Amino acid sequence: MKQIICILLILVCAAGQKIQAQEVLADFENGTTGTLRIGTGYDSSLFSAVPRVRNNPSKTGINTSEKCVTAINVADAGWWKNFLILDMKQPVTITDDNRILSLLAYRSIQPKNMRIGINTYEESGQLFQGKLSADGEWERLSFDLANFYGKTLKSIYIILSCNWSDPTSGWDKATYCFDDITLSAGETLPRANVTVDVSMKKQTIQDFGSSDCWSAEFVSDYFSKTQKTKAAKWLFSRGMDADGNPEGIGLSCWRVNVGAGSASQGDDSNIEEEIHRTECFLNEDGTYDWTRCDGQQWFMQQAKEYGVEHFVLFSNSPPIYYTKSGKANTNGQTLTCNLKTTNFDEFAEFLATTAQHFADEGYNITYISPVNEPQYDWKDGQEGAPWENTDIRKLARELDKSISNRQLSTKILIPEAGSWYNLYAGTNAHGNNQVDAFFKRSNTSTYVGSLASVAKAVAGHSYWSVGDNETLKQVRETARAKAEEYGLEIIQTEWSMLDDAPSAEAGFTGDYGTASKMDIALYMGKVIYCDLAYGNMTGWSYWTAFAQEKWGQKNRFHLIRLNATTDTGEESNADIKLGGILTADKNLWVLGNYSRFIRPGYQRVETAGADELNALMGTAWLSPDADTLVAVFVNMDKGSREVSLSLTGLEAEDVKVFVTDNSHNLQFDPDQRDAANLKLPSRSVVTVVMSSLEDPDGIKETLSNSPLKGESMYFDLSGRQMVNGKLPRGVYIKNGQKLISK
Repeated sequence: MKQIICILLILVCAAGQKIQAQEVLADFENGTTGTLRIGTGYDSSLFSAVPRVRNNPSKTGINTSEKCVTAINVADAGWWKNFLILDMKQPVTITDDNRILSLLAYRSIQPKNMRIGINTYEESGQLFQGKLSADGEWERLSFDLANFYGKTLKSIYIILSCNWSDPTSGWDKATYCFDDITLSAGETLPRANVTVDVSMKKQTIQDFGSSDCWSAEFVSDYFSKTQKTKAAKWLFSRGMDADGNPEGIGLSCWRVNVGAGSASQGDDSNIEEEIHRTECFLNEDGTYDWTRCDGQQWFMQQAKEYGVEHFVLFSNSPPIYYTKSGKANTNGQTLTCNLKTTNFDEFAEFLATTAQHFADEGYNITYISPVNEPQYDWKDGQEGAPWENTDIRKLARELDKSISNRQLSTKILIPEAGSWYNLYAGTNAHGNNQVDAFFKRSNTSTYVGSLASVAKAVAGHSYWSVGDNETLKQVRETARAKAEEYGLEIIQTEWSMLDDAPSAEAGFTGDYGTASKMDIALYMGKVIYCDLAYGNMTGWSYWTAFAQEKWGQKNRFHLIRLNATTDTGEESNADIKLGGILTADKNLWVLGNYSRFIRPGYQRVETAGADELNALMGTAWLSPDADTLVAVFVNMDKGSREVSLSLTGLEAEDVKVFVTDNSHNLQFDPDQRDAANLKLPSRSVVTVVMSSLEDPDGIKETLSNSPLKGESMYFDLSGRQMVNGKLPRGVYIKNGQKLISK
């Protein structure tokens, strides 16, 4: 891959030919416009002074030059053709070498937002919409053109006043000025020295996963075998192609929705979209039909055949026969629990029976998650149920009996909180302070910590806590500390970009309207880092594997995009029961940077030098046999980053690097084989796999200061036999091999 080494240079490409690199497109000195020309696509009636090169009206602050391009609106100027258009005399192809567009901007008054874009005044080219920090002051604006890689920059469009909303009048004429317009590779970033100490252990990972809600059933039933088989490979395969690129992201967990039966009610289900209705294995008479949910079961079978280690059965609502509302939601009512008081044991039996059925079919059902986001009212739209903590305790006790009676190894995972905040605090109508509620012995009405089948873990979702850096860190550290009070693990079981767009302070590029799919996927990589590094999460799952893009949401809610056969673009509102096309999206590959290489049993180890939340973030993971170390880096910077990665006391015989960025999808980079000289592309997620680890002096680490079996086999370097059951610090010999005790 090409790496950026030039600073503030432009490699201008026209018709495939390179011409002399330059720093500035236009500085407007001497009345000239450089490599730009002022376009004529404006309405002169909107200006008291049409766009021209004129004297700088405010030679102060960051811009003391004599000339700039200037336009002066009339009062109350409308937006249509209220344009400053700067055309390229020679079109430029956007590459890593010229991807940062910078300019100086000035506005005398700011009654309305202005919009800056490339090649068009429409949202499709938008880089900025808003106001400057202050009236009458020069300000520098910089934009990353990564969304437009490989495309041709022909024009810079500026709508000087976005006057399309109330109030459209009542403001005077305004002066607009722009200067020093450049394209560059961005700033030089310092080399990062990242060290990993494998002797300092953190949490052990259980798995990375995703959910089959809501669309797996429809994909399997209505899409071609070629399409759905391809999707299964993307999700579950750990194989490599002939060039060493992963065929899939190798999920180690598949979360399976145990439906409540709303599909049988059709339009009377209080669930408008058919895709959100589910079948139920249970019949009203208490018998079971295991042929239902055949599409979900097809993906389960594929996951098992690909070697997925863990399966989680999760319930959004009790079966419709057991609910107070008779629906798989509260049907518009305000309820604190939608399970009939007489059906707690029946619901528990249904969940345990389902788990036993699939365990007998050869699936490793690690958890049953009986409730989901119990904080919310779930009045309509999809299957869901509110729960009080006392009701969750009652259900957990019944489910523990059902699991124990069947002698299943499956554990109960609660409470699937809607946010981390609810684990240690909360202001919802129900479902607050859930760690204390379920694991503090003195809370006798809700305590379940002594039940044999209840996992020594708490589950929650990373929603509502990703908008800024302080929240990303503080909320997760607080949730972790609360769980640690009771010796509990934390598992992140559901997240997608449901929240409002993160702030610019957190490094997110623009709002969702201007963000690229890589922007969204990259921020997901940052959220995963924060969950693992600050929350010590032992599992992480995405919601959800499949979805259609709608309403400008882009890839906020899926790993794999669904398009019906009648769709003409990426957006999809057509009926997917007609079949269609599946497309792997950026989220899939970014998740794969973690899931494909950090396998169950890998343990996080101390990493220093990669904890900048708006720049370089990294975690490192050691395999159970201590033979492989996996480091995953998230580079939020707009420039590439050189990284020197070193292991304390260890060396690797083999190093492989896998890159996801705007133009690569979990792609093997054969040119990078030296961990001490890594090059991370701008705005990328990069996985470094270091294998065949060994001490350069031939020393292999053993457990330190712990009782040893066969102690007579250990000798110090002087040849004296070690006794007394423990090894002091030092280097020893066992069977001719050096070992170190720390």
